[in-house]
Amino acid sequence: MLLYHYAAKGNTVSTDGILSFARNPNANLGYYFKRSGETTHAGIVKWLESTFAGRSRGIRGFSAPVQPTEKSPSLQSFIDNADLFAIDIDALNADGLIDAVYVSPPVTDVPDITDAPDADEPLYRLSGIRAIDASPIDWSVCDDSLGRRFAYVRYYLLVVADGVIPPEYIEKYG
Repeated sequence: MLLYHYAAKGNTVSTDGILSFARNPNANLGYYFKRSGETTHAGIVKWLESTFAGRSRGIRGFSAPVQPTEKSPSLQSFIDNADLFAIDIDALNADGLIDAVYVSPPVTDVPDITDAPDADEPLYRLSGIRAIDASPIDWSVCDDSLGRRFAYVRYYLLVVADGVIPPEYIEKYG
């Protein structure tokens, strides 16, 4: 089974692997400032770990490549500014490198979610990689006017050993 991950152009994924937030000292902190109340990489890592053990070692993936729509031109910009990689999660799991798998379901499936820009994403632990839903993703529900670019589609968080998916488990697309 494959999960798809996007890394900003100019990345070192082919040589260094996919780095989690904890392992990437050059990570964009801006996304987490308001949510965490922290202003440093170390502070944000500490905040991530306070939500659940291993979260700072999590790497996000989709069960299908992102498909922009008329209502979501920001998705096209996201794709244009990133490289797409496929992660072989079966091999990663077979080698014991996956510590946990979480799903962030569409916010429409989470009735009690706080609908605010600084709200944290809902993440629910799965029993393992076999619980990943590989059915098609309906990208048409994404709508830039609603904010929260990926909140309306499911995605996964792989908590990986040492916070890095090594290059041998990754294939670049495109």
